Amino acid sequence: MDEDNVESKEAASPEQAVKEKPAGKAKEPKEKKKDKDKEDEKQGRTSIGMPIAGLAVQPKPAARYAPTYRLEPKNPLRKERLEIIVKAEMDKNYHDEYTFHPKYSLHMAAQVSEDIKTRIKALNFDRYRYIVLITVGEYLMQGLYSLANFLWDAEKDGYVNYTIETPKFFAVCTVFYLYYD
Repeated sequence: MDEDNVESKEAASPEQAVKEKPAGKAKEPKEKKKDKDKEDEKQGRTSIGMPIAGLAVQPKPAARYAPTYRLEPKNPLRKERLEIIVKAEMDKNYHDEYTFHPKYSLHMAAQVSEDIKTRIKALNFDRYRYIVLITVGEYLMQGLYSLANFLWDAEKDGYVNYTIETPKFFAVCTVFYLYYD
């Protein structure tokens, strides 16, 4: 039975094969196709049903501002205010009852440096960037040398240094402030 069907299909001429269309697929009307395309666009899909990657949302261009040619800050930095903040935070956290522990001291130094930086930023000194460096160590018959090199403008950039020394530990806080125009 299957052999007869195969032979009859082979016997058909190529012209008849082109004229006959498979019965399973009927052509959709153009209106339905347009509606379907609009629905796909709303859902972020292409015509083949795949999601559009990155084409749906275009990033906004970066805002461009005209240069101000201003060389001095509107709210200039006052070194005395920085010294007061550093001294207050260091004395509050590294008092006489403080005992040095390697793990605890690491986390505490990170927290104190963030607190100092937050308090300095709250003063809204215009166009300055800050680096807060805290070193805490235990006195065990050793020495410590520290060095920091920067390329900076001597008129606008600078640092504030505060040291606490007890017979058990030492704590050094250095705040670098750099003018950024």
